[in-house]
Amino acid sequence: MDSSKDSENKVVNLSLRAKNYESDEEVTSSDNNLSISFDEIQDAFTDLHKESVKLAKLVSFSKKTI
Repeated sequence: MDSSKDSENKVVNLSLRAKNYESDEEVTSSDNNLSISFDEIQDAFTDLHKESVKLAKLVSFSKKTI
């Protein structure tokens, strides 16, 4: 009896996940009209890369300290 309840719960959970995925898809599809230039994306990427290098050095230093 427990296995039938487990399988029913799995079906319900999968249904809920599918429904959530569909609703997320609808929200993101309306955001396709963003006007971001290549230069803005490049600048953001460069900033993120610099920050990730700093954090990688910090992690490396912390590992050596530990």
